Amino acid sequence: MFMGLLAAVMLAPPTQKSADPRLQKEARGVMAYLQSIYGKKVIYGQSTNTGVGIGDWPNAEAMYKVAGKYPAMLSIDVYGWNPPHWGDSYRSVVASYVKDAGRWWRERHGFVTMQYHWGNPLAPDGTAWVGQPKTAPHVDVGRLVTPGTDENRAAMEDLRRTADAMQPLADGHVPILFRPLHEIDGGWFWWTDRQKPENTAALFRLIFDYFVKKRGFHNLIWVYSAGVQKDPVAFRKRFYPGSDYVDIAGVDIYSNQAGQDYRTDAYQNYYDTMRQVAPDKMLALCECDTVPSPAVMASKGPRWLYCLPWWAPGKDNPPDWVRQVANDPLMVTLDKLPKRF
Repeated sequence: MFMGLLAAVMLAPPTQKSADPRLQKEARGVMAYLQSIYGKKVIYGQSTNTGVGIGDWPNAEAMYKVAGKYPAMLSIDVYGWNPPHWGDSYRSVVASYVKDAGRWWRERHGFVTMQYHWGNPLAPDGTAWVGQPKTAPHVDVGRLVTPGTDENRAAMEDLRRTADAMQPLADGHVPILFRPLHEIDGGWFWWTDRQKPENTAALFRLIFDYFVKKRGFHNLIWVYSAGVQKDPVAFRKRFYPGSDYVDIAGVDIYSNQAGQDYRTDAYQNYYDTMRQVAPDKMLALCECDTVPSPAVMASKGPRWLYCLPWWAPGKDNPPDWVRQVANDPLMVTLDKLPKRF
């Protein structure tokens, strides 16, 4: 197995250096593997633990039940959902998610990506969504990224607590594809400053600097994730924190928003947009309702680095399609991953 991995690494095409020059060995191995398959194969992912329950990975088990395959990548949140922030229930949920992430890597030898539904740091019961609850104050992102302001102090305290909760993953050398500020340009989350997008880009850099430079988390592979928007590319670029802060770029696409049929399309238009935003990065379909057509990806492209359905097999992620896609030769499921990195 080690020799097989080594061969894959040696065959990897020349790519950009990692955003974190001190990336841990295990995370470097994951990056090398991803680089080796990019443009050739597509990782099949699956979200789980999306605020509706904790413990293990029920959506992955549901996929196995209908397709006989587990996802190669699991998406887990790093947010406690239950108010108040950092109360007993909130901390318990975050701890469970962190434990599940570590187990998926160590026991199943699968990849883990974590997004952060960061609740409004100015309100103890604030959610990631703008105006939820109605009493949550508006976040001035410009002030939040300015040292010395009340907003900045509140944000940094929240990041400190989040890093404390994630510390076991860094200590345990568990590679995490970390996706902060997801759907960064959409406008439905509090962190999107559509008046001055540079503030949101600065917030991404602030998070990177805190986790990597201040806390020494060298297990994180940094994922930049846009939303489905019709905005001009020049505007979308203003949210981008810069190549030095990103390892993988991508977009979240749901069929009803994209106006395209996943059974006959692979979202080439959104791939082309993200290629202009992040021209030197591997591009992923960071969230979707279900995986787009492998036949189209294989014949015409684009071949996303990975595709990650948000829903378990069911109404929004049809079981017959899950079965067909999971067994397609283009797709990499858990059984096809190397066992050690």
